[in-house]
Amino acid sequence: MMFLVVSLAIWSGTRAEVEVVRDYKGWGWTSYVMSNGLITLAVVPEIGGRVMQYDLDGHPFIYVNPEELGKTYIPSEDFPWHNFGGYKVWPAPQAEWIVGGGGWPPPPNLDFGRYSCEISVNSSDSSVICLESPVETLDRWKCRGLRFKRRITIYRGSTRVRVEQTIVNEGDRAVRWSVWDVTQVLGSHPGEVDYTSFWVYFPIKAGSRFGKKGYYVMSGEEGDPQWKGRIAEGISAVQYMHHGGKIGADSDGGWICYVDERDGYAYAKKFQYFPEEVYPDGGASVEVFTSSGLPYLEVEVLSPLVDLGPGEAHTFVEDWYAARCEGPILEVNRAGVVKERLNVERRGNRLSLRGTYGVFHQGRVEVVFKDADGKKVGVGKIYEVSPLAAFSIRYDCVLPVGAKQVDLELYDSDGRSVGILDSCVIVEHR
Repeated sequence: MMFLVVSLAIWSGTRAEVEVVRDYKGWGWTSYVMSNGLITLAVVPEIGGRVMQYDLDGHPFIYVNPEELGKTYIPSEDFPWHNFGGYKVWPAPQAEWIVGGGGWPPPPNLDFGRYSCEISVNSSDSSVICLESPVETLDRWKCRGLRFKRRITIYRGSTRVRVEQTIVNEGDRAVRWSVWDVTQVLGSHPGEVDYTSFWVYFPIKAGSRFGKKGYYVMSGEEGDPQWKGRIAEGISAVQYMHHGGKIGADSDGGWICYVDERDGYAYAKKFQYFPEEVYPDGGASVEVFTSSGLPYLEVEVLSPLVDLGPGEAHTFVEDWYAARCEGPILEVNRAGVVKERLNVERRGNRLSLRGTYGVFHQGRVEVVFKDADGKKVGVGKIYEVSPLAAFSIRYDCVLPVGAKQVDLELYDSDGRSVGILDSCVIVEHR
């Protein structure tokens, strides 16, 4: 069944690898399966290069439509749209898809055409696959002449997936499009009707054009209880209730995070926000769609609109991460997700530290004390951490001389600093 294995570097006895598997999971398609002992990612080139699996320790995030398993279709002018599930890329705005007006269905060669796929190995601790779509050739779509390319990378000892999404203008005229990624995520646990267990969190832009909630309702009911404005300072959310609808937000924080609250698993996307650029759909950088039929939500990220002359291309990059953690999610950074921000109470020369997180890398978190100039003046407790377990700090200690700030710094399994998980200024408790 398996006819190719490319093995990469080893961390803690676990290899990163890519396997090309026929009929993976009984799906009926050939899949490129990437894994590193923490995550498993499965890509199916023959249905639009979709990512149909992103699991953390076997826990699934991505919705797969069982009615479409193993099926493929030939793109044509009058094809009915088939919903496979998974992650794909479309051009935005949707309203501009059809010649003569209209926003449905999506351009078929880009959506479900057979993509080429190859494996490349960049370094000793990562694996890469590269996908390329056919050119959209059908005259019904304004997207005629477009091609998509994707480069997907996983890393040893991390849940990070780097997704480089490139739009190429192979046509003979200038065009203007956005790169729009759409991931369908689970809206219920298998065999259950527990829709309200699934949330999506995103940061609110200060001074948002959409008001204090930071989003607008694109479809569905304005007062639908699944739209959760300002559930925490600077954060809005969607709680899936199996209602149909969609919101768009001009979120400038560069992240959006889906959480299975019942089981405590978080799946985040990080991306760059460009404040001076024009975004589609009235300025939306992120969107969330909720399905009233099949049990799924869509977590969507959009690039700014870009002008492409004939032969020109544009790449929009995002990073996916996963960790064990419940919501609400207050921040996503390179190190992890923040559920409960670091709180430091000082009484005399004693400190009490509290915070709750999910981490994206196997490694350790050090409690680092710094002075007013940012110079390290002491190191406290060191915690071994993993994406496979939520991390809570409950730490009491003596205040180091000169300490004015506490950082939680994450180091990977090779001892390299990944970044600051959280930070807090030390003030006297009164």
